[in-house]
Amino acid sequence: MPHTKRSTPSNSSLAILLFIAVAVMWIPWLGDALFYSKGEPREAIVSVAMLQSGDWILPVAGGEIPYKPPMLAWLISILALFFNGGVVNEFIARMPSAIAATAMVMATFFWAKRHHSHKFAFATALVLATSFEVFRAAEACRVDMVLTACMVGAIFMLQRLIDDDATPHRWWRRIAIVLLLSGATLTKGPIGAALPLLAVAIYALIMRSNKWLNLGKLTLYGISALMIPAIWYYAAYLHAGPQFLDLVWEENFGRLTGTMSYDSHINPFYYNFITILSGMAPWTLLVVLTAHIGWKHRSRPAAGAAMAITAALTIIIFYCIPASKRSVYLLPAYPFLAYGVATLISLAGDSAPMRAFNRIVAVLAVIAPVAIIASAIIPFGKFSFSADHWWRWCILLIPAMCGFAVLLTRDGVKSAASAFACIWAIFLCYNAAVMPAAVNPLSSKPQAETIRREAAGRPIYTLGEIATHPTYSLVYYLDNQMQVTDKAHLNDLAPGSVVIITDAADTTAVADTAAFAVRQLTPRLADTRHPAYLAIRR
Repeated sequence: MPHTKRSTPSNSSLAILLFIAVAVMWIPWLGDALFYSKGEPREAIVSVAMLQSGDWILPVAGGEIPYKPPMLAWLISILALFFNGGVVNEFIARMPSAIAATAMVMATFFWAKRHHSHKFAFATALVLATSFEVFRAAEACRVDMVLTACMVGAIFMLQRLIDDDATPHRWWRRIAIVLLLSGATLTKGPIGAALPLLAVAIYALIMRSNKWLNLGKLTLYGISALMIPAIWYYAAYLHAGPQFLDLVWEENFGRLTGTMSYDSHINPFYYNFITILSGMAPWTLLVVLTAHIGWKHRSRPAAGAAMAITAALTIIIFYCIPASKRSVYLLPAYPFLAYGVATLISLAGDSAPMRAFNRIVAVLAVIAPVAIIASAIIPFGKFSFSADHWWRWCILLIPAMCGFAVLLTRDGVKSAASAFACIWAIFLCYNAAVMPAAVNPLSSKPQAETIRREAAGRPIYTLGEIATHPTYSLVYYLDNQMQVTDKAHLNDLAPGSVVIITDAADTTAVADTAAFAVRQLTPRLADTRHPAYLAIRR
């Protein structure tokens, strides 16, 4: 009994410490970086259009219907209504991903705790949070992290259903599984529910316990998970008809079978394995240094390890099938890969490879902020660090202090906790100080403000379809007020109308028209990475 009393506060303290660490690393800085690529504003303008039109089923955003189901847009819109007066800004747009990532990290902690010690679970969750691919997806206005959190949460709860088959399960847990699978489907499509069910079905067959009963239960969960999304799919079909069905078929089945009408992220078979190595950084280095230790202590995996191996392999191998491959597709595998890294950390202990990894990370924690500060004096290429607030300079010192503390303390080099502290500090430093300075100069927000001034309340157009000549960042920063036109109707535009041109070939044709004054808007538009031009109707 005395042992229990001492351990319980420690257990809860680890959970609280983990929550604070990941929340501080992500949430306060979500709005500091402007949108600087086409992906984030493309998702954000769906919510903008949803709030402007009141159409929560299939709003027309940027002149086109959304390519993905509306779960992310719903979450952004609800957050905007409750916390920002219905205005979608960068902070609100990224909040669902940060909340989903934090929830997934905490769920991973409690899942790993069921199969191992609290310290092991803490290590698993921290490895997950500080893996590069998870870190960057957690602060992006994209569907990937919301999808991943729903899929991973469903796998955790479905495994518990399989493992504790003889134990009566509470009704809310069954409802939660259906809602998570439904949420995954409403975020990306049916694959969001199918892949977790496939991974757990394979796990159930491996465990050989009531396999037919378990497969039957999983099938029922799959059918139940499609009921809520089916309502939205039917409502969206009533909105857009065959055009919507064609889009659904292409995005869900055409992408999987390689029969899409356009090439989308076509990569070779080995791409997934390369992206796993980069996505797990910096922990990939630890795996390389300690792999021989894990091999020496290999044994028959217990339930937690079996689920981790099964889920990771199922997800990675599945996404090797389609020609369309992206690093974010593999995000649901990362909690299970983190479990494997935590196993290596546990086995490595105070070994020479572990100490070497700690020293490397500590040196990096010292060098990185020094290099960033030096760039303020001597620019590195196009990057020159500049902080808009004095406290960002102070945050740059945090990883350096952690690194020096490790290098100057003999016991610090021996502890895995020192590596976690240094890596966490590096990521915090990047979010709070480096990222805004690095990406804000790349944003199209200044160009949008120029266009707004030139238009002075008059219509704003883009020449060509937005999907063909992407201008999503301008659409977002112009509050979804941009309209689509073509060369045949240019002379029909009212005097003072502003036309954005993103195809250099069109610039000459418009410039030859005496009715327009044409000038370069920017040498690099955030969406296209190419020049954009401004044409004003005389």
